Parts: sequence; structure tokens; C-alpha cells
Amino acid sequence: MLLIDIPVGLISGQLIADAGRDILHTKRGYSFLKTISILFAFLFITPIVIYFYLGWPAWETNYFFKEIDNIKNNPWLALISGISIVSMTLIPTLLGLFSGRYLITRGKRSLLKASYISLGILILIIVFFSRNQTFNVSANWVDWQSGNTFSFFENPFFIFWLILTIIFWGSLFILYIWIRKKSKDVSFI
Repeated sequence: MLLIDIPVGLISGQLIADAGRDILHTKRGYSFLKTISILFAFLFITPIVIYFYLGWPAWETNYFFKEIDNIKNNPWLALISGISIVSMTLIPTLLGLFSGRYLITRGKRSLLKASYISLGILILIIVFFSRNQTFNVSANWVDWQSGNTFSFFENPFFIFWLILTIIFWGSLFILYIWIRKKSKDVSFI
């Protein structure tokens, strides 16, 4: 859901900055981390959002507006939606990297850790308070309004969501370890 995609992007960028804290102060190291952040956003965050958005656009937008049901019949809405999806994954990831760099170069790594842990807690809070929208799925706004939903847990949708979630967090964890190892290589700096 788009409500959690922004904090997910911020966490991703901040974890990439934290992982590369040893090389973040060099021009080459920072460029490397920026490239990694952009690639990670495009290869791991954006495809997940697009997958859910194409199948369940009203669910992905938390049933905020009915116009989303018209995306298939409106090329301009589709274009704006596509740009928004990329923006909502790329921009937060880069902002996470920039904020992480700022805090690390100021010697406030503990504040950075508190930030990405707080964002993780924020995601859990959002899911908790939007649990009705999260766990009762409907592809369009009209079905949502009429109560024509299916349970998140009783549909293959849940399995796909679970698989994509594991792939995302697992890839971020592996990326973190890889960057830590790469950043300790003195010849890289």
C-alpha cells in the first residue's frame, strides 16, 4: 500500500547509507551508494508496487479515491499513476540515503539507527490502523464501498504478498551485508 511505500523507501536508503558509512565520505563511495540506491529502488521496490497496483489499484491506494477505478480507461491517469509510482519509490529511497549521509557525516549514527527503527515502527502502526483496508482486499473502490471484499488470508494474494515481502526484506538484508563488506575494502576508497 502506498502509505507504507514511502517509509519503506526511506528505510532502504538509510540502511544503504548505514551499510556504506565507511565510504560515504568519499566522492567515489557516495556515488557508488547513490547508484546502488537507485538500482535497489528500481529493481526491488518499484516492481512490487507495480505488481500490486496493476492487480489491485484501489487496495494499493488504500481506497482513498474512486477515480483509481478508471485507470484502465484513462491514459493520462495511467501516466500520472506510473510517474507517481516511480516517484514514491525512488525519491524516498534517495531521501533516505541523503538523510543517512547527513547524520553519519555529523557523527550521529545512533540517530540514524533510531530513525530507521522508528520508520519500521511507523509501518507497523500504519498497518495496524489500516488493518481493515490491509486485510480485506478489493480491486476497485466500488467493491470496497459495497463491502464486496475477500480476506487477505484466504486468497492467493496473501501468498504472493508474503513472498514479495520476504524477497524485499531479504534482498535489503543481503545488500546491507554486501555493502558493509565492500566498504571495508580499502582499495575501493
